[in-house]
Amino acid sequence: MNWRSTRKVFAVVLASALTSACNAQQPSPDWNGTWKLSPSKNSYQGPVVTISISADGEYGYDDGGSSFTFRCDEKDRPIGKKRTQACVKGSETTLDLTREENGAKTNAYHWELSADGKVLTATATAFRPSGPVTTSQVVASRISGSEGFAGQWRDTSYLQRHADMSLRLDSQTLHLSYPSAGQYVDAPFDGVDGAVQGPHAPEGVTYSVRLVGRREIATLTKRNGKVLTQGSLELSDDGRVITHSWWNPDRPTDKGTFVYEKK
Repeated sequence: MNWRSTRKVFAVVLASALTSACNAQQPSPDWNGTWKLSPSKNSYQGPVVTISISADGEYGYDDGGSSFTFRCDEKDRPIGKKRTQACVKGSETTLDLTREENGAKTNAYHWELSADGKVLTATATAFRPSGPVTTSQVVASRISGSEGFAGQWRDTSYLQRHADMSLRLDSQTLHLSYPSAGQYVDAPFDGVDGAVQGPHAPEGVTYSVRLVGRREIATLTKRNGKVLTQGSLELSDDGRVITHSWWNPDRPTDKGTFVYEKK
């Protein structure tokens, strides 16, 4: 073999190697599409919210990602950044919490207990200077506590809001949405935080991703810059199942799992 032939063979081998390396870094096209949650295969039944009431009447709310306190005394109280908050307790089973910014209403929350005290329905309404008024609702079942709002509550409507997932991937970005939750995010594969958006997007939550391989994506969810969960999206070899796992970085063995099947 002369030197020209050797050079041609080398060029072909090099081009093939570069193409294979490039393809290995591209996400599989099987990610794209609409996916349906398979409830029987999940290990996660919904987030738990803790509501406490101190001896002097201060309410505490903690959903694991955000927490705040308030008093139900009908008084406007400052909560920072030119915002105020007021709570009115209509009865033993209802209360209304209103937030304002610079004197304009931004959010309203209505809590209502069922007659037997075992179900809490929370309705949230967001008011925007430009754009429509949006409303979302959470239905939670009591885990602990015997009466009133105090106790632990599991958001049983969480699975319904995440029953359908839509994915679209290109070489640089993951486009993910949950239509029933009214939330979506466009997250670049370089790990830069993308804001969760939509009419029911939680305030201050971001999502970042990195492509681990053609069939695996590492995820990181934050609220106001603080890490909430690490996780991964894994695509099966046949392209028909996505397993979404996540965990608290402090408790990596305590994982939640959703299994989605392609529609």
